Amino acid sequence: MRVLLLRHGQTDLNVQKRLQGSSDIPLNERGRQQARQTKEFLDGQGIVVTRIISSPLERAIETGSLATGIPMSQIETDDNLIEMAFGVCEQRNMGEEDPGFLHQCFDTPADYIPPEGGEGYDEVVKRAGAIVERVRGMISAGDFSEDDVLLLVSHGALSHCMFEYIKKTPRTALWDVDFNNCAIAELFLSIDGGADDYKFLSDGFEKNW
Repeated sequence: MRVLLLRHGQTDLNVQKRLQGSSDIPLNERGRQQARQTKEFLDGQGIVVTRIISSPLERAIETGSLATGIPMSQIETDDNLIEMAFGVCEQRNMGEEDPGFLHQCFDTPADYIPPEGGEGYDEVVKRAGAIVERVRGMISAGDFSEDDVLLLVSHGALSHCMFEYIKKTPRTALWDVDFNNCAIAELFLSIDGGADDYKFLSDGFEKNW
């Protein structure tokens, strides 16, 4: 079987460089187009997704549906896939309001102090790890056939935290790779976690927050 991770398509807040976090912001038309183009990519690669587990936020569920043809009503959700919460800073353009906050969040993540109501990176890595271990357990339990393809649909920060969990990279390297809107990574999960890895299958589209 295969396990894929997909970031949702573009939203208006992505374009406006606002922190979305756990706010339920819908895709814009460009985001829907990106998701449809993702389906074309998957079809071209002969990849047929048989099951989706998504963040419960609409932008993720709709992306998963458009990228696979699976109805939104049939997509399973898991709260651990929801985006990192930014508390009182959500839906704000912190580049305009407080560039120092963005520097700490993205350039020096090891020093990041979350705002009121927000999450720290340790919390998000823990949630990302819970998803990885859930999937590992499902595989070990024989919940999938050899031909199954599981698609996880999530968000930017959560995906980066999942990469950290899988590769056990230092916090300072959290943002060293780009995972753009509708980018796809394949996850390789070993039995005991000692040889976990991932690789990008698609870089997605234009870089957005």
